[in-house]
Amino acid sequence: MLIVSGSGRSGSDQLAFNIAKGLKRNGHRVIWSCPSNCYLMDNAREYGLEIFDIFPSELKDIMVVPAIVRFCMDNKIDIVNVHNSYARRIALSARLRGLKAKTVFTRHCILRTLPYLGKLFHNFFVDINISVSNVVRKSLIHGGLWPSKVVTVYGGVDIEKFENVPPWKIEQARESFACRKAFNIGIVGRFHSSENFNPMNPTRKGHEVLFKALGKTKKDINLLVLGPRKEIDLKNARVLAQHNGLNPDKITFCGWQEDITPFYKIMDLNVLPSPNEGLGLAIIEGMAAGVPCIGTNGGGVKEIIKDGVDGLLFSPGDSKDLADKIQFIIERKELRAALISSAKEKVRKTFSIERIVLETQKIFYSLQNAS
Repeated sequence: MLIVSGSGRSGSDQLAFNIAKGLKRNGHRVIWSCPSNCYLMDNAREYGLEIFDIFPSELKDIMVVPAIVRFCMDNKIDIVNVHNSYARRIALSARLRGLKAKTVFTRHCILRTLPYLGKLFHNFFVDINISVSNVVRKSLIHGGLWPSKVVTVYGGVDIEKFENVPPWKIEQARESFACRKAFNIGIVGRFHSSENFNPMNPTRKGHEVLFKALGKTKKDINLLVLGPRKEIDLKNARVLAQHNGLNPDKITFCGWQEDITPFYKIMDLNVLPSPNEGLGLAIIEGMAAGVPCIGTNGGGVKEIIKDGVDGLLFSPGDSKDLADKIQFIIERKELRAALISSAKEKVRKTFSIERIVLETQKIFYSLQNAS
């Protein structure tokens, strides 16, 4: 059973869904469990996954715990794999209520702190933590988890999906969002704000760093912003751009896209400026799609990109360094081609979803054999 507690739009939810599909392809019985308002619910049904609906409560209601324990017992579930914070709380509560299935937490984010009781529960009631990068693993161990309880399995993508996008989809995206005469730069990531938004404060994905960097360039650019979809977020993103010296007219807001693959195909450059990504799936997606990528020399991104070989890295939060790297890559077409070629090879070798599913499967088997 794989459990997610989000809306289905985050990278962690998408990765969990791809792992679920891969396990089913490999012949396993897979139950997909999520809130009924998660948009991946319909996708799971279409793919033929079994469904355990966790109501619209989004796992916040502790009353779902007895139902999960009973379902796992009745259906002889061997492994419960959870991918979000609310789901982890429910899984821990289920273990305390008698859940016998092996419990696996997949950790997507760098851990900041873990209370004493949290360390106790995670070390004694969780069978293994799968970290999506080495930096996440190190943060979990630093936070108090035993090294034997944490193993790294990189996140990955369906390479075929990002390589072979139907031409009509690419042309449709290009006509609607790209600027044919400009250098099209993309950023993929959430942008959450509120009525009390302050452009002086850093955003989670580092949008302000990219805005400030692009405000320095004299080149004709078009920034494709994918992720923000609420009107308040679009409004505040424009405010943030102007505050950092970037004319909002140079930004094309693309909203949140269920199928993001054609958008990478219309980018000339993909940038992920967030300073502390657990991994950075948007970088891997861009590399798989054949887009040169720039990311921060921090978090999990530096485990994806080898600077100057398959992408470029810049110092976290340093807009001048990012501006220099963008200028450098715009002016060197041959470099872009070389980065793309090396990046595609790296994704095939390290970040394919098939590899990730096999490594995850091995961990599940080892837990069963240890019983």
